[in-house]
Amino acid sequence: MKSNSILYVFVVLIIGMLLGTILSLLVSELVPSETNVFKFLTNTKAIGWGADNNSWVQLGFMRFRTGLYIEVSVLSIIGFFVSWYFLRYFK
Repeated sequence: MKSNSILYVFVVLIIGMLLGTILSLLVSELVPSETNVFKFLTNTKAIGWGADNNSWVQLGFMRFRTGLYIEVSVLSIIGFFVSWYFLRYFK
């Protein structure tokens, strides 16, 4: 696997996340918040680690927290696939 393909996947993920965020903001402005469509499209699930108190890394002379979370929703998945399509089309 070439490093160019790893960079390509990373770029697709970043653009997909940004596009998903834009779609989520657009839906939150256009769709009433009481509807089931709004709840379905904007329901997010956080995937990652580091929010609890047990996420400390202790090295004896230094102590720090680690953490990384990705919020996944239907709109972020749609944004990912749209960006994948366009980046593959323009490659």
